[in-house]
Amino acid sequence: MKLSTAFVAMANAVMASDLPDVLPELNSFMDIAWPKWEVDDDCNRLETKPCSADSCEWNPCYVTAMYDGLHPDYGGHPTENDVKYYFYAAAPFDGQPYGGTAQHCELDAPDDVKKVDCPKIETLTDDGPNGPGHIPPHIALYSFKWAVEAKLYALGDMFEYDDWECKVNPNILLKMIRHYFPRTEGEKVAYPAPYTEAGGSYPYEFPAGRGLGNQTPPYEPGSAHWCTDDFLATGLPTAFCPYIFEGPDKGQYRHPHIAFAALQNYLANLAMPDKCSEIWLENNPDFLSSDRITTKKAFPKMSNDDADNKTFLNWIGQPDLPWSYDPGSAKNAEVMLATVTRGYLTFDGSVGLVASGAVAAAPLGAALIGCVIFLAD
Repeated sequence: MKLSTAFVAMANAVMASDLPDVLPELNSFMDIAWPKWEVDDDCNRLETKPCSADSCEWNPCYVTAMYDGLHPDYGGHPTENDVKYYFYAAAPFDGQPYGGTAQHCELDAPDDVKKVDCPKIETLTDDGPNGPGHIPPHIALYSFKWAVEAKLYALGDMFEYDDWECKVNPNILLKMIRHYFPRTEGEKVAYPAPYTEAGGSYPYEFPAGRGLGNQTPPYEPGSAHWCTDDFLATGLPTAFCPYIFEGPDKGQYRHPHIAFAALQNYLANLAMPDKCSEIWLENNPDFLSSDRITTKKAFPKMSNDDADNKTFLNWIGQPDLPWSYDPGSAKNAEVMLATVTRGYLTFDGSVGLVASGAVAAAPLGAALIGCVIFLAD
């Protein structure tokens, strides 16, 4: 049996009728979700205002993850765990190095352990005990963005408040990801870097491939962290070095999970304006609770630790050498475990099947017209 072109077009039109024809630029979502405070040309904050879920302001000159997960006044942003990015596959805070990150170290790993010895969870299948494992946030961001622009799903199918509140249904998100980044069963998925065209050409990465003294375009492939040559020579993780902090783009790095969460907020507000705000804190007021166990990740001793920790000078510090790092004690902070995300997922055989033939032109019409769409050829 073959579906008629007219029928497929009609199904697509019904599914897409509640979606915008053109999505705004990513930074506009982020500025709405996380309103920014005013700064001078040197990134000094001009005024400290009261902070509540409907009035808080965030740092527009973001240069370090050192204070991520803490109150916005410290200059950080929410972590991957704070925005509940489903496919982070985080390590718990058990007192080991790099707790709360996607790097999984042994509990007795030394404090100078290298990232290569603390692997991310990379699976050979999506439906095993760890689900799809770690999927870089930029992959989810662009899969989500491209799928919305292509109108592959109805807005009402993406969001179900009773189950997922103001977050996209993880089953739909994974299908979007596999539409653009399919898995060959039994193999790991090689995800392209965010600064590549295949990875979305993410415009807020500013990779440091040209070295610390060249914080101007054109940027060359490398880490988004700008480290000294002496630190790079140690082989220790670059994640503790600042993001771009000089030149025309200083302070403009934005984590892909922040862009993803902002896009998610925007679409959830379109789907459920009476329940979901475009402002992230209004949907997540507990982030400001003094009782919350923060998802802040441990940092080593930094060169500018003596400066006020609410200033740009403090934020642009480099890791001290010799290396001094204390991963801290275990804490019961909520992190996005791979096993927990796996429990959210159901598999009906359609994951990875939407990218071929006529089905690709109207992927996931099954949400509307049942399994008959998979009979198209």
